[in-house]
Amino acid sequence: MLTDSTPLLETNKLKKYYPIKGGLFKKTIGNVKAVQNVSFQIYEGETLGVVGESGCGKSTLGRTILGLEKSTGGSISFRGKTIHHLSESKLKKFKKDMQMVFQDPFASLNPRQRIGDALEEVFVIHTNLNKSERKKRVLLLLKEVGLKEEHYRRYPHEFSGGQRQRIGIARAIALNPSLIVCDEAVSALDVSVQAQVIKLLKDLQEKYKLTYMFISHDLGVVKHMCDRVLVMYLGTMVELGSSEQIYRNPLHPYTKALLSAIPRPVPGRKKNRVKMQGDIPSASNYPNGCPFHTRCPLAQDRCRTIVPEWREVEEGHFVACHEV
Repeated sequence: MLTDSTPLLETNKLKKYYPIKGGLFKKTIGNVKAVQNVSFQIYEGETLGVVGESGCGKSTLGRTILGLEKSTGGSISFRGKTIHHLSESKLKKFKKDMQMVFQDPFASLNPRQRIGDALEEVFVIHTNLNKSERKKRVLLLLKEVGLKEEHYRRYPHEFSGGQRQRIGIARAIALNPSLIVCDEAVSALDVSVQAQVIKLLKDLQEKYKLTYMFISHDLGVVKHMCDRVLVMYLGTMVELGSSEQIYRNPLHPYTKALLSAIPRPVPGRKKNRVKMQGDIPSASNYPNGCPFHTRCPLAQDRCRTIVPEWREVEEGHFVACHEV
């Protein structure tokens, strides 16, 4: 739920390109345009969902916002301060307030390090707490995410996938951040475990007034979890609105296609599936005009040459499509 009219985080025409090297001297011969002119705001206390197919730039967007990837262009502001140009040392104080929960917590944990030591590292780097104080904080964190004191001395391989994700969440909330980017945080979990982790995230949000950027390809989870939804395609924004606006009145053909793919809970009831043509184009060979025109069932001549304007159709509901 929105609690403030001032954005906690704001991006303006944010870009992230990866150079393509070729030739004898490995010169740049092109770019993979992973994120292209993305502008949006996240408000304190809300959950913004970011959805789209694999390769649409969701995860790259999250990593660029947190400084794990260096932006190619545009700007990022946090609490009104521009941060995208800061050096690693100056960005450190902002990183305490912006954390990430990764899709695969096992890959982000040292298999030879006990969980207690892994969580204590956060306090070693960012605080002046002594050993006993750090251990006390870690034990409280474990309890906060539904784990036990005995888990302090265990190694990552001794935990289930759901427990490891709880450890990832404990690490993310350790420094009392304002913003947490959840990058496919529940996609690798069983459905029953997903529900438990989602409930944990919502409980922590309410308790600590957290703000989430929730990246996911699971539109069912996003509907349950998010206040607003940003739909991305080929590194660009195609639609943005409240969860109710997106799910009840989707405007962009791509959004409609994504929503039509959600399985119906009632067996035997037919659903009109919106079919997209072909595969998503390569971000290294960016199409002219609307990026979706190569797969869009409504594409017209102007869609192939003119980039659609990003416009507000109703209050808080934005779309980039010539045919809306």
